[in-house]
Amino acid sequence: MALQKSEAVILKKFNWSETSRMVHFFTRDFGKLTLNDRGGRAFKTKRGRVVPFCRMEITFYKSEKETTGYLSDSEIMEAFTFEKDGSLGRLAYGSAACELLYLLLPEEEAQEALYNYFLSFLRLVNSVDKHRLPALFITFLLRTLSRLGYHPSLAYCVGCRKEFNGLDKKVGEAYFSPERGGFVCPSCQKPGEYYISLSAGSRRLLAALQTASLNEAAALPIGYDEAAMLIEVLSKFLSYQSGISSKLKSLEFLDKLKKSQPGD
Repeated sequence: MALQKSEAVILKKFNWSETSRMVHFFTRDFGKLTLNDRGGRAFKTKRGRVVPFCRMEITFYKSEKETTGYLSDSEIMEAFTFEKDGSLGRLAYGSAACELLYLLLPEEEAQEALYNYFLSFLRLVNSVDKHRLPALFITFLLRTLSRLGYHPSLAYCVGCRKEFNGLDKKVGEAYFSPERGGFVCPSCQKPGEYYISLSAGSRRLLAALQTASLNEAAALPIGYDEAAMLIEVLSKFLSYQSGISSKLKSLEFLDKLKKSQPGD
């Protein structure tokens, strides 16, 4: 077995035996990588800690003959503590991002640009005002979907490719088809097809967040109700396009988050 190193962030881990666990990492050099953390559950271990929401340097053994490698050591390089005001929301948004990547990333396919983008997202979740978190997460969700081949059509009709900016004033509402992958103008709508109705303002907001940088998104305060509605739209899109359940478990924080925050 060859000994290798990479930067990494934990996406998910689960117990494998009384003393060991399986850990799914997002690594800078190898993409999503699953490693057996032998003895990682034991109280006495000589290796470094394997901690969620940390940028780590991991050392591991990987064999071409085996599907799963073995973690040798780890060192924390940067920790995202989510200790600022609104820690529940920060933890939930960070967890949702990890879950999304765990579900969508292919195994052992390098995604260095997306890895760096993920780190930028975690740094902002750790530092921005809590009211900026919804827009930040929606932009991360949109841009991650696009980077991995799931690109919803938010500015143009998915049928005729007509730009929606000229239609917003005439129609007043926009209709999103999760199955067809985007908004559909009145001329291209089909009887009996499932649509989600949004206001023209919500459509424009989604389209703007799709092209925004994380820093630009973090400057936009979005109310809880609108954020929840937009995330629900994108979750249903993801369900139709990828087969992944429309309810990401980490997004169940939304109701708790609403109760923990002051009114919009």
